[in-house]
Amino acid sequence: MPWPDAPDMEPGDVISILGVDHVFYEDTMRTGGSLSWNNQNPGNITRSQEAESYGAYPGKHNGIFAVFPSEETGFEAVRRYLARRGDKTITEVMHLYAPAKHGSNDPDAYAQRIAASLGVGTDTALASLDDAQLTAFASAMQQVEGWRGGRTHGPHDLPTHVSDWLAAFPGRGERAAADQPFARRGTVAEGVKNIQRRLNELGWDPPLDVDGNFGPRTEAAARWFQTNSGLSPDGIVGNKTWRRLMEPQG
Repeated sequence: MPWPDAPDMEPGDVISILGVDHVFYEDTMRTGGSLSWNNQNPGNITRSQEAESYGAYPGKHNGIFAVFPSEETGFEAVRRYLARRGDKTITEVMHLYAPAKHGSNDPDAYAQRIAASLGVGTDTALASLDDAQLTAFASAMQQVEGWRGGRTHGPHDLPTHVSDWLAAFPGRGERAAADQPFARRGTVAEGVKNIQRRLNELGWDPPLDVDGNFGPRTEAAARWFQTNSGLSPDGIVGNKTWRRLMEPQG
């Protein structure tokens, strides 16, 4: 295997250290970019059997998103996703693809932006778009999803903190148990249990259920901790909050 400190690492595996994702492939690791870039998933297609039918790694995901073996495969997946929904209008597709309930999504604004780039109306059915327009649609969705490059590393030039982390947690089960994901309300991940355990240790009462589900009670506890630690109380556990959580107390 190409990852000497983690011999059971598989392409599509993701490790999270202090809220920062590191996505591993055959012989490269991506980190520091947008989720779409890290995952080679230009359209941020969510994990599903459909995504796997387009070439996503089976069973692999980064949060709710699929991980693809190449940018080209990920981009073609967006085109295939669109082509499969020929009976939908641009507006209808964007409401399916980027529903308003997911974060800061504004599907109507997205639809207007994409339609303008194609020179058509938002009520245009996808079946009426030609191949070049579908490609342009996929490119526009890549921009909407915030494609931003990061850093690529190989097996022998991993950042020191990543190498150290893999040496400390070389096995798949160990890495899962030590997971430190970027987490906010709605995140469901093994690493959320680590947040909940730590907040309980630090005195949150009544104690949180350690279930890996970042719900409203976990968010309230995170805000409490951030307020008491001089951090912005946004209820989101990112790099700064993770670092503070991991500090020894006493």
